[in-house]
Amino acid sequence: MSAAGGKDIAALASVVVPCVFVYQHTMRRSMILHAPTSSRRCFIRHSFLAVGAAALPTVAWATPDASVPIWTVRKRGRSVYLLGETLPRPQAWHVPAVEALLLRCGKLWTETNQTYRESTAALVKRFGMSASPSPLGLLSPSQESRLERAAVSAKVNLAEFVGIRPWLVGATLEDAGYNAFGLTGASANTVLSAQAKNAGIPLASEFATKDDVFSWFGGMSPIQETQFLCFAVDGVLLGRDGCERLSRSWLAGRIAPVEAFVEYERRSYPELYMKLTADRNLAWVRRFEAMLDEPKPTMVVVGLYHLVGPNSLLAKLREADFTVSKGIY
Repeated sequence: MSAAGGKDIAALASVVVPCVFVYQHTMRRSMILHAPTSSRRCFIRHSFLAVGAAALPTVAWATPDASVPIWTVRKRGRSVYLLGETLPRPQAWHVPAVEALLLRCGKLWTETNQTYRESTAALVKRFGMSASPSPLGLLSPSQESRLERAAVSAKVNLAEFVGIRPWLVGATLEDAGYNAFGLTGASANTVLSAQAKNAGIPLASEFATKDDVFSWFGGMSPIQETQFLCFAVDGVLLGRDGCERLSRSWLAGRIAPVEAFVEYERRSYPELYMKLTADRNLAWVRRFEAMLDEPKPTMVVVGLYHLVGPNSLLAKLREADFTVSKGIY
């Protein structure tokens, strides 16, 4: 590659992955450009690990409100605590009882972290660039129209993404949308990861490094990554109010709106749903089995979309003979 080409890749990386932060969904919607919240999209940028020792909880142990989305998962007399994150929100996450619980745990598991083996520019070149002259060619005219509307809402110039694979366009668009809507408060993942680090509690992640996240997305089929882009567009078009409605419903214990959104994903984007949600939920069950051998309880943080529907992580844990109870026990 020429020196000029190298500069182009670096410039592209600065557009696609501005060093403002690192999200997740949720991974989802969350897996790549970690916007300061949700885990499902927790992936490419640099996170708010600036929550220092002063953020460590000083409150006494307390039972959280019943609406806090945390579950105690038990088997063979051992416990794992599972916290479901909201979508990105305007304010930083803070639940004293959960923060205090973390200090009683021996490990914190999240969907992703901020460890890189290679530079972002190198990863974009390897996994984010398309060999196709029309990488968005699978989009229908109506999907193209929705993409254009979402780009306006997210304040993104689509002309900057010529030659970029659909999955990376979607991840970037999603993260840009959260920032444009002011949904940039530090997530539970971000806050708890910083507190675990300060307290000397080991961290582990579904994806060991950001490189693994890029590789996972890079392994998507053309239909999967096109569906991911469309799903990201759907999320952006929810707008700030729509995202907040889903998050507030989740926190109030009203899961029907979140269930409906995930069911929409399953029906509209079946190939994506299997890779992004169902398969990953099943893989988490094996990790939970291993967590039972830890000397102390483990805390796990995942995005809300992993915790609803017939293929949810909660459902799969129950199928594997775990006892799943809402609350801390």
